[in-house]
Amino acid sequence: RAQPNRQQRPQNLFIDLNTPRPYSSNHSSISSTTTPPVRRRSRFQQRLNPYILDTNSPVRNGIHTCANPLAPIKNTIDQSFPVTNFQQRRHFARARRSKFRAQPNKKKIMFQSLGCPRNFVDTEVMLGMSLDQGGLEVTQEMEDADYLVLNTCGFLESARDESKSAIQEMIDTKKDSSKLIVTGCMVNLHKDQILEEYPQVDSILGSGAVDKVVETISKLDEQDAVADGNEEKQQLIQSARRRSFLEQGDTPRFIATPPHYAYLKIAEGCKKSCSFCIIPKIKGRLQSKPIPQIVNEFQGLVEYGASEVILIAQDLGDFGKDLQAKDSSSPNDLATLLKALLASTNDPNIWLRLLYLYPDEITPEIIDILESDPRICRYLDMPIQHSHDDMLKLMRRKTTSQDIQDTIRSLRERLPDIHIRTSLMVGFPGETEEHFEHLLAFVKEFELENVGVFEFSDEKMAYAHKLPNHVPEEVKKDRYERLMMTQLETVRRKNQARVDRKERIHTVIEGMQEGDIVGRYYGQCPDIDGQVILEGSPRVYPGERYWVELTGFDEYDLIGRVVDEER
Repeated sequence: RAQPNRQQRPQNLFIDLNTPRPYSSNHSSISSTTTPPVRRRSRFQQRLNPYILDTNSPVRNGIHTCANPLAPIKNTIDQSFPVTNFQQRRHFARARRSKFRAQPNKKKIMFQSLGCPRNFVDTEVMLGMSLDQGGLEVTQEMEDADYLVLNTCGFLESARDESKSAIQEMIDTKKDSSKLIVTGCMVNLHKDQILEEYPQVDSILGSGAVDKVVETISKLDEQDAVADGNEEKQQLIQSARRRSFLEQGDTPRFIATPPHYAYLKIAEGCKKSCSFCIIPKIKGRLQSKPIPQIVNEFQGLVEYGASEVILIAQDLGDFGKDLQAKDSSSPNDLATLLKALLASTNDPNIWLRLLYLYPDEITPEIIDILESDPRICRYLDMPIQHSHDDMLKLMRRKTTSQDIQDTIRSLRERLPDIHIRTSLMVGFPGETEEHFEHLLAFVKEFELENVGVFEFSDEKMAYAHKLPNHVPEEVKKDRYERLMMTQLETVRRKNQARVDRKERIHTVIEGMQEGDIVGRYYGQCPDIDGQVILEGSPRVYPGERYWVELTGFDEYDLIGRVVDEER
């Protein structure tokens, strides 16, 4: 199996809150004999992990936590966990389940979210607004929905094709009277194409205007109220001056991940100019949240029971540079933010995970902070793209090959248990066999724990489109397969060594998949990396952590047994 590559394959989210299932108190812990299995989750896709409310489960700050494992996809999640307005989180801490229960004659809305975790958070915002302000009921079934909202991805051609397929599927499946709203990254650059190719789309919502979802629904209803039946349908276009949305603490957000982890988006947009990338054109300029707001949101997530908070942005290292340019009187950077977050809680069991931190932004101060507090996961997603200076220069990267090697060595010297994930590109214009062999040698030498590989995608709006010496598709594919096999050999060798020394890892339980109890340890990010498969039927609880001794592996997945069922 190829290792996950989030940039190459869009992720899906299906949300269902209103399909209640019977609950038995003897299901409060996981056992393969008591819990029905679900289809194994593809790590190329990000789906809602459905939970149901256990009224006998532990209570954290007035909110019932979900003690039931993954149940069939049609199950609901705990509807009191949580609609969050972080400025008033204690107000929302009061369970308002009655508002979200299925009610007769209540209109239904369905969401599907493609792309990265930042899109996922935008979908959570739209979900929260639909429930809190729109008074809608959420469904997973396209046939039942009165409104369908698709949050698209437009980063690569393959992602746009996926978005088009999703639009067509909704058109083919939905009721004739249903309204289809398309939003997200693809809309920002290709809205005219969407409107022309899919006249059945009722509204286009720019990715910077996702907070207008309820307003859009109201306008569509108003159009229906005044239409005489003979008028040609007018497609509604909703936009905003900004190209990406960054909540400011004044919009409700429904956390759609399992209760034990949540994403925290600290910035949007991008200030880099990589030659292969169109993210700056899609998402616009860098926007960072103020540190006090982020701390407030972080505390809200922890208060609601999240024991793992994942910081996300296009590049965490650029955080605050826009704020610093406006006001240099106080520090606004990632190091200051991390210190503030760690100081805001005394919980020793929090996992703080950093995604998308470019090598040029990993400063000695950042390494000092990682070394000083074990609550920051010894895990970095550090996209480097290539190892050869010729390629890095053509890609307009800010680091040299030596810079990258020095950063990796420094991390491993200071943090021996660090897990490094990276993204590598093959087939970039001008890449020769010599360049590729250099990349192969780099992967063999540094033995990175997690590597995602993707073939260069020729985006017409990217600078790289103009470069000469484009690599043939068959050569790209061959290099992709050779690099993936080289990395797989590294993974097999390292995993076997871990099994041989009977390594023990602290594992958070995710739930059941295909009859197996599965979890993750600090070196595995949700829906991106592999997982830990538990042997037997230990009595364990979702969201809790247990020591697991490794007994085997299945390529990128680890296999082990729980050595202590005490949490």
